[in-house]
Amino acid sequence: MKKIFLILLLLALSCFASQIEIVSTTSHLSLLAKEIGGKSVNVTTMIPPGICPGHYELKPNDIKRLHNGGILLYHGWEGFVEDISKTVSKSGAKLFKIDVQRNWLVPEIQIKAAEKICAILKELDLENSNFYEKNLDSYIKRMHLLDKKVKQYISENKLAGIKIVCAGMQKNFIDYLGLEVIDTFGRDEDTGPVTISSLISKIISNDVKIIVSNLQSGTSIGKMLSKNTGVPHAILSNFPGGLKNTKTIEDTVMKNLSLLKDAINNQK
Repeated sequence: MKKIFLILLLLALSCFASQIEIVSTTSHLSLLAKEIGGKSVNVTTMIPPGICPGHYELKPNDIKRLHNGGILLYHGWEGFVEDISKTVSKSGAKLFKIDVQRNWLVPEIQIKAAEKICAILKELDLENSNFYEKNLDSYIKRMHLLDKKVKQYISENKLAGIKIVCAGMQKNFIDYLGLEVIDTFGRDEDTGPVTISSLISKIISNDVKIIVSNLQSGTSIGKMLSKNTGVPHAILSNFPGGLKNTKTIEDTVMKNLSLLKDAINNQK
């Protein structure tokens, strides 16, 4: 019995040791790496999902994880990647840019990003190509189901065409949902009094129904606009894990939809 236990333990340790060590800059990349890589990868996330990625400062552990052949997955807009590249240039680390444009909450964009990550994992671990392909196929089916679920939710709750003003980082997602974006605003620190005054006028004159902030970009501007117009304010998240109980893309998208519906109901 002891021999069997030792054999199983050695096999488990061997499996763990052979995992591909991946560091992802965001929760989007981490989730996809886990979905496609499964048991073959060990993934850590640099940037907490509830904060603005542009404000993130590198930590020593971020670099440490990439030594000895670690893998970095990044989007391309992170300002610190060049510094990482220089620091780990002789460590055997590999950096891969997943430069898929538009909002990653949109199922179509998720599929494109998943395909890129699948190709990278197959390049790194050719022996398990079929495993990664199978996981990719399963994930694509999930995204098609999510797309149908979103459209059904929009239709049942009569959200299509509702006029909103939103944070710029949410515009692509709102467009995908079929709501009408009258105007957008930037991060809290980038939006001045003149812009705020103009937005208030547009909200009133266009009968805007919801003001949408992006959690990671700041919520002060959205709250201010809501206070000055009486229009309900919804705070959505651009990253999985930013809001409570949003571990997956499906969770995040449906939570955002629920927040939009609640905002509309609060107006009535």
